[in-house]
Amino acid sequence: MGVPVNTSPEESVAAQVHHRLRLALMRSRFHPGEKLKLRVLAEEMGVSSMPVRAALTRLISEGALEQLDRRSVRVPILSDARLREVAELRMDLEGKAATRAAERATPEQVDALAAIHAGMRDDRVCGRMEEMMVANERFHRALSSMAEMPVLSRIIEGLWLQCGPLNAGIKEIRFLHHPDEHPHHDVIRALRARDGALARLAIQRDISVYADALLRRLPAINAAGPKLDEA
Repeated sequence: MGVPVNTSPEESVAAQVHHRLRLALMRSRFHPGEKLKLRVLAEEMGVSSMPVRAALTRLISEGALEQLDRRSVRVPILSDARLREVAELRMDLEGKAATRAAERATPEQVDALAAIHAGMRDDRVCGRMEEMMVANERFHRALSSMAEMPVLSRIIEGLWLQCGPLNAGIKEIRFLHHPDEHPHHDVIRALRARDGALARLAIQRDISVYADALLRRLPAINAAGPKLDEA
């Protein structure tokens, strides 16, 4: 019989703040090199500084943020080698998740995934870049969740925490595929056909193409972060 765990209100608020900050990092709200100000975050979220401090400490332990000194926390600046490593791991692990998703996804889940991508395409065409980035993150997370491998999904989320801030650089890059040739379409077709090999290749191509684009822009993306913070 398990031991009951009592969660205090403070711990519950800290968990909610942690969740919101994780999503913000994965969805490129923050940029590489940007400092996160405790007071500003607390005011934005309508909470005291204590749960924000606890959430930031947890994100530092997860490698999503780094401590500069006693009072300063910032989004890490990824090196070329670090980005390549993260991209390689994403290709391996999201490829595995896509393979398993092709075996397990229901037609309703695939329809929902297709709707996410359709919304992402509409956002890009209409110039809604923030919304497009959110939709792209939702697509990848939804695909991973279809694998029904929660440990794997958690690891993949950790990798998104590493590269999410860099994805802000994609906002200034034209769609790298014709809308009808985007790898997401192949992912969706593969899931409908229960073709795990095709699903794996399609999501790996998606990650690879955008990782290459980010690598080309990495110096400019990293340089922009501190400037945005100082503005």
